[in-house]
Amino acid sequence: MPEGDAVQLETGVKPYHFFSQQQLEASDTARAPYGGIELDFQETSSFFDFLDFTSHDIAEVMEIDPSTLFRWKKEDRKLSKALTKNLLDMDQIIAKGIRIFGSEELLSQWLQSPNSSLHGQKPATLLKNPYQITLVDQALEAISWGNIL
Repeated sequence: MPEGDAVQLETGVKPYHFFSQQQLEASDTARAPYGGIELDFQETSSFFDFLDFTSHDIAEVMEIDPSTLFRWKKEDRKLSKALTKNLLDMDQIIAKGIRIFGSEELLSQWLQSPNSSLHGQKPATLLKNPYQITLVDQALEAISWGNIL
């Protein structure tokens, strides 16, 4: 490479992809795994848009009635720490998937396609259940090691 054409490489793994890094840094991350933060409901919109979740899907993730979801949107309600942690866990999976697939578009296609290693379910559907997030993570890990799923 010619001397004048220096390329700056960004190193290190960013733990999150969709949520505001500024808010995550503002918290004391040494106190708890995610700094004990609580997200505002409005902060989740780009995240749920990426997953192509309907209002019904979002209500299912939040474990609330769809009519309550409308009120939460209007009030910009703070989410509980437990719910915030679930969403940030999902977000870490998405960030990992983007690194593995190389783009948001390719990951989105994979998330929305039925997967035989996940018993024919779409990975995005499994992300709605906190107990099944690990299955999606394991599938992504397998892909990162060269398995085709």
